[in-house]
Amino acid sequence: MKRLAVGMALMLVAALIAPAMAAGEERYSYITVKDVTVRLEKADAVVTMNYTIDDGIGFLVLLLGKSDLRQKALDILNFDNVSVRHLDLERIEVRVKDASNDYGQGSYWFPAHGFGVVVPSLTVITPQDVKHYENVSEFPEGLGYFA
Repeated sequence: MKRLAVGMALMLVAALIAPAMAAGEERYSYITVKDVTVRLEKADAVVTMNYTIDDGIGFLVLLLGKSDLRQKALDILNFDNVSVRHLDLERIEVRVKDASNDYGQGSYWFPAHGFGVVVPSLTVITPQDVKHYENVSEFPEGLGYFA
């Protein structure tokens, strides 16, 4: 009887994980990215990613903790010097210290950046402009702006 219970539990976990293994370009494990917004503030950036997670995984995240979700979301964003400001089952918001190069006198350069997946909708906001990109895995050219 104990073996049956353990077997059933393993089958349940396998059933929950199997959909996570199906890969789409905007997917990483059990996370499917909806959009990413990068708001540039002087040399720093506030990055928000909205996503969905596979059915059933939300329960496991709530049960086991958000550390795996946090790490996977950070892997997708692929920034250094990150502090997480908010994390839930639908969104992560991080502050990236020194995301841009400071050239003095209020001028900055946000360099090219690659993400861990294809981002269906990427918005980059500077004090002067808003740039929108669709279905990109990288921000290829970099962007100059003034704070």
